[in-house]
Amino acid sequence: MRPLRSEQNIEKLIIRLAVSSIWINAGVLNKLLNPGFLNPGSTSFIGFTVQYLAEGSPIRAFLYYAVFPHLYTVGVLVMIGEISFGVLTLLGLMSKLASSVAFYTNLIYFLSAYWTGADEYGINLLLMLLDLYILIKGAGTISIDYLIEKRIKIIRSSKLWFALGSIIYLVVVLYLLIY
Repeated sequence: MRPLRSEQNIEKLIIRLAVSSIWINAGVLNKLLNPGFLNPGSTSFIGFTVQYLAEGSPIRAFLYYAVFPHLYTVGVLVMIGEISFGVLTLLGLMSKLASSVAFYTNLIYFLSAYWTGADEYGINLLLMLLDLYILIKGAGTISIDYLIEKRIKIIRSSKLWFALGSIIYLVVVLYLLIY
């Protein structure tokens, strides 16, 4: 049995607290509580952000074909995703799955923001690395995952959760392309 308060588990908890606070801040304060985020008449509308980020991005075509036709849907998905990543990471519940899907979200943000000179690319690069850390190392003993993995050993599998997270993200992208 792993010690509950080992240095490594405290480090994992601190990383989870940092990552979850970034996600919750982005999802709740910047989107859910921002009345302009889903309002096309507002200067904080998601469409303006996507337009700006698409300008120099290597994934410009993806943004134009998959995101622009579905700005409201994407806005809601982003909001739900960011809040979910934050809450799940904070609790250490399905943290490997949340980190897998969050990794792809950060990758999209990174590929969009880096090339336009937006400052957000740095935080997204850092979050991608922290997502991978949580995916590989897990949430630690101070988590709900730890309590569950005693009974269900498959929860420890990083490959399984990364594959499932990849499938979830791919299904959402395909939905946006086909819808």
